[in-house]
Amino acid sequence: MAYVPLCQLREGQYGIIRSITCSKEEKPYKQAILQRFLDLGFCEETPIQCINTGIFHNPHAYKIRGSVLAIRNEDAAFILVEPLAENCKL
Repeated sequence: MAYVPLCQLREGQYGIIRSITCSKEEKPYKQAILQRFLDLGFCEETPIQCINTGIFHNPHAYKIRGSVLAIRNEDAAFILVEPLAENCKL
């Protein structure tokens, strides 16, 4: 199955994190945000669920490892997930 940016998960949909990427040309604050994601438990093979979408579809709220975090779409775009079927629950 193809991987998609985290921000493309629909509300209620589950996915598995497959990659967290940031090119070396990115601004330093982007690298810091990605490091923060790693510190919060965003690592490969981790299940995640989009549980809510903000007004104008930004930010989204995600449930990961028992916590709920709101992430802006521009930051969630660096996290690639494998979406699971709509009726699949982890």
